[in-house]
Amino acid sequence: MALLASILVVGCSIGQEARIPTPTPLPVAAVVERPTYTVRRGDIIEELRLSGRVAAVKQEDLAFTTNGKVLRIRVRVGDQVKAKELVAELDQKKLLDTLAGAKVTLDQAKLARDEGNRSQQLEEELAQLDLQEARIKLNQAKTEAQRSLAQIQVRRAEIRLERIQAVTNKEQQQSVAEAQLAYNRLARQVETGRLYASIDGVVSGVSIRPGAQVQAYDPVMTVLDPGARELRVENVTGQDLNRLSAKQPVTVIFNRYEKQPVKGVVARLPQDNTSTQTEVQTDSAVHISYDAPNVDLEIGDLAAAVITLQRRPNVLYLPPPALRTFQGRRFVVVQDGDRQRRVDVEVGIVSDDRVEIKSGLKENQVVVGQ
Repeated sequence: MALLASILVVGCSIGQEARIPTPTPLPVAAVVERPTYTVRRGDIIEELRLSGRVAAVKQEDLAFTTNGKVLRIRVRVGDQVKAKELVAELDQKKLLDTLAGAKVTLDQAKLARDEGNRSQQLEEELAQLDLQEARIKLNQAKTEAQRSLAQIQVRRAEIRLERIQAVTNKEQQQSVAEAQLAYNRLARQVETGRLYASIDGVVSGVSIRPGAQVQAYDPVMTVLDPGARELRVENVTGQDLNRLSAKQPVTVIFNRYEKQPVKGVVARLPQDNTSTQTEVQTDSAVHISYDAPNVDLEIGDLAAAVITLQRRPNVLYLPPPALRTFQGRRFVVVQDGDRQRRVDVEVGIVSDDRVEIKSGLKENQVVVGQ
């Protein structure tokens, strides 16, 4: 029995050793094939591409010149307006009441002045009549005594007339002047709460409603002349603005007519924004005029403005992915047979798909990408 048990144990051990799995070999890492690029010669065009919208050439943003609450809006989007037409008002009840009181005071001062002038005029006419009468009596005097007495009467009449003519009603005139100044000051304050159209055109935007609070010089309405149109580009960076100049040629590509590019020109650049709390902000857009007689456009249509900044013919170039940068150093990895080496390069202008190589490489050299 002992012998049989030993044989069974040995048999089980041999069976277990036979079932041990064969170890799987480790996979060999695949070699990543990096792209290669060949240094070519050709033309490079550096372009600036901006996005804008079709807008009216004459377009004005309207703003109140004082803070307040909107009382009345007299127009709606799409309405035709004339220059100097009243389009909106602020609630100025207290100020209008004060203005009405100032008008009453002014009218009373003018009335008192006019009555004083009329009274003086009548007194002057009476004095002139008295002087005429005295002169007649002087001419009719027969005796020396009568003549002397008549001369005295003439002189008295002359003095009385001179005194009347010397009166100028200065106090009444001063009262009118002060009342007029007070009225004009209040009238100007009232005008700050009234909004007028600055040009003939169409209301294209209204951003307020009755009861809304507004801040001075914040645009609340836009009026445009839908006739002449342009491409308006907003939010251009300072770096891009420095690369633009007036009368610079532009290719305009409208989103709805991508296969019909038209010629344009930079018509106006943004002015320096020196606005303060008492000035409306200056125009910050780039204005591009274009000639598109056969294209049906609407205000608000999107378009791209492509400006050629530089053009370099017959220069060496590589695609942007071929170049590498490390700590401000521009270099490439050149493939020389089985060897690779780093080469510093000097670049020139850059386009979307080409980078000018000014030095460091030769035509037809092969560069390994990243």
